[in-house]
Formats: sequence, structure tokens, C-alpha cells
Amino acid sequence: MSIHKNKVEDTQNYGVCVIDIGSPRLGNIGWSLIDGETEKEWSGDQLDQLFPLIPKILDRQGLLLGLEAPLFVPLRSNLLHATKARKGEERRPWSAGAGAQVLAMNLPIMVYIVEKFMDYVKEPLFLLEEEKFLGSPKQVLIFEALVSGSDKGESHIADAQIMAKYCHQFSKNHLL
Repeated sequence: MSIHKNKVEDTQNYGVCVIDIGSPRLGNIGWSLIDGETEKEWSGDQLDQLFPLIPKILDRQGLLLGLEAPLFVPLRSNLLHATKARKGEERRPWSAGAGAQVLAMNLPIMVYIVEKFMDYVKEPLFLLEEEKFLGSPKQVLIFEALVSGSDKGESHIADAQIMAKYCHQFSKNHLL
């Protein structure tokens, strides 16, 4: 994730939630949630255990929601570059093997996540543009999380925790 260090207008810290998405059937999901105000942390590998915790956060503060899976594909004017690696992917482009598979798997899982948020939170405001995120209650800024290389953990939960803790340090300083 590239942190642009934009000042968050709201005076409170925002929460951070990261979900490492793999195959739910195979148990390849991990999540981590950090309350920006209390700094309390939760994590697990059962996605449905996350959703009851979300209203406690969004009633008081905004939330960064990082999905550790390809969410966005590059739009390029040169057809020969259409499936090339994105910046930061190095040897493993989004379109190859695991990246393409996880992108396809992520689509219905992301819909499931958004629907569950809406089941538990009255009128959440989902955002994709960081400039619009103020850290205000009900705001959810969705971003593509990437944990790779030497930063990689030993499990899906560990990867989610690594990214959540990384993002939380910016919340403590009211930065994004």
C-alpha cells in the first residue's frame, strides 16, 4: 500500500481492518481489526466472526478496509502491456496464476463483505478515493492491501495483522 500521508481532517483516529482473501472453502482467509481509538485488536480466520465487531468501530470512527487480493486491474493504452505486472508486483503480475485466480475469487467475496457490512451497519459510506476519507463515523475506505516478500507472514491471519498494524501507525498520527 502506498501511504500518501494526507492529513485526516477528523480529530479522531480511524480503525483499520484487513482481510487476507483466499479460498473460504479451504480455510485460506485471515482478518485483523484494530480500533483506532482504544487500540484494541481482534483477528481470526472465520470471516463471519468479524462482522459483529464492525458497528462498534463505525459508530465512532471511520475505517480503512484493506483487502489483500488483487482488486484493480491496470487500464493501459498499449495492448501488449495490458497484462503486465503493476508497479510493486515485480516478478508476479496480477494476471498470472495465483493473481488471476485470487482476483476472480475475490469478486464474489468482496460482494459478500460489502453486503455483510450493510447488514450490520446502518448506511455505511464506502469510498475508493482517499481524498474523500475524513475518518468520520460510517466511512469505509477500501484499498488493495499487499503483503509480500520479506514482509510476508506465516499465515493469512499474520498477513492481515502485518498490514493492519502498518496502517494503524498512520491512524495514530491522523495521517492516511
